[in-house]
Amino acid sequence: MPKKPVAVITGASEGIGRALSIKLASEGYTTVLAARSEENLRTTADLVGATGGEYLLAPTDVTAETEVEALFRKAAKLGDLALLLVNAGVGTFKAVEEISLDEWQTMLDVNLTGAFLCTREAVTLMKKASDGHIIYINSLSGKRALSWGSGYSASKYGLRGLADTVRIELRKSNVKVTSVFPGSVNSSWWNKFDFDFPRDQMVTVDNVVAAIWSAVTQKGRSVIEEIDLRQVGGDF
Repeated sequence: MPKKPVAVITGASEGIGRALSIKLASEGYTTVLAARSEENLRTTADLVGATGGEYLLAPTDVTAETEVEALFRKAAKLGDLALLLVNAGVGTFKAVEEISLDEWQTMLDVNLTGAFLCTREAVTLMKKASDGHIIYINSLSGKRALSWGSGYSASKYGLRGLADTVRIELRKSNVKVTSVFPGSVNSSWWNKFDFDFPRDQMVTVDNVVAAIWSAVTQKGRSVIEEIDLRQVGGDF
């Protein structure tokens, strides 16, 4: 019996990453669930298992090179790596003069360096197979600078540049690259911040998953290179 295609999802412990993990498992992928919080990952694993989907629990700090290398070694043992969902991300939102160096560095480490480390390992596997798809979950902040988000925007603009460059490098290897730029999404992300945004007007996690699935299911050599997703009323 042929092995199922393998999908690695970073930031799989909550929100968009969790929802993507459940969707991909239900569609026949073996999901490799990566995040720092093993407790939250186990909740995701239970939800994936409830669909009858297959998964590997892989607690991983995407900023640690050796842990990322180990993550992809484990993934490779399960079958061909078909998808990498680069979703792990953190944000601190303050005036630029109030951001500490540690806060700044953490955003760059997780949002950009972590993406690079995962990309490097995935590309090595996908180029050997002449097949695969890397999807970067970016943000509106990767296309438009927002007040109080200098560090976050810097990391997300960098992620956009990484994705655009990798796309060019991989065109002849038959590896697809998609960047997703959602506006505000009503997810557990907002539970961490004291913002009074109308969450009921935001894009839903299901909206984001549906948009990403439309990119995943493109047939043949067709690729959706960018997805801009906003709520109809515009940005807050």
